[in-house]
Amino acid sequence: MILRKAVFFLAAVAVAVSTSAHAQVGVYGEFTVDRLSNIVSSPLPPLSTDPVDARQNTVDPLGGTGGVYYDFLKLGPVKLGVDARGSIVTTKRGAYVHFNGQGARIYSALGGVRASFRTKYAPLKPYIQISAGLGRSDYGLFTTTEVGNVPVTSGKVVLYNNFEYEGLAGLDIKLLPIMDWRVAEFGYGGLNPFGTFSHNYPIKQVSMGFVFHLP
Repeated sequence: MILRKAVFFLAAVAVAVSTSAHAQVGVYGEFTVDRLSNIVSSPLPPLSTDPVDARQNTVDPLGGTGGVYYDFLKLGPVKLGVDARGSIVTTKRGAYVHFNGQGARIYSALGGVRASFRTKYAPLKPYIQISAGLGRSDYGLFTTTEVGNVPVTSGKVVLYNNFEYEGLAGLDIKLLPIMDWRVAEFGYGGLNPFGTFSHNYPIKQVSMGFVFHLP
């Protein structure tokens, strides 16, 4: 429900900014690969102490990112703006050494600020960005409950709410008046769970895609 509301919010932002300042708006879609780490030390209860249930420290979900940005201020060679984005990345490989488990997934809805830079070669458009918001994930782990002092899995995917943050840097290259190629976007951030199981799960991210400028 929270993720659905976030998607509706992103859509509303896209409509609002597109009707107010077309020339300053970009809408983009990206292919995204994440690496979520620091899973071995997760405070979520383990399946057991048996080596067969050992955890690995990383999972690598992949999927898509979509978003919209609005550049509202120009300061010399720099444009400042705001960005709203959502992403869904998944993998069938969970965070266990000897078996896949239920896979791993991260669902994100983030807002942030960005700065893009004019270069001597006009088609090149480097940018940087800081974003934060809601991230939901199972970290590639089963959720267990104790029955008679024995951990038991429910067999259901349980997603935890997290404060998600990331810093991004990327490069767009102009292909057409209304389209750029997002050659690469690199990100680093993390998930910090709300509630009982306080922890930090760092995220490294690589994306590429296309940006469309509204006429």
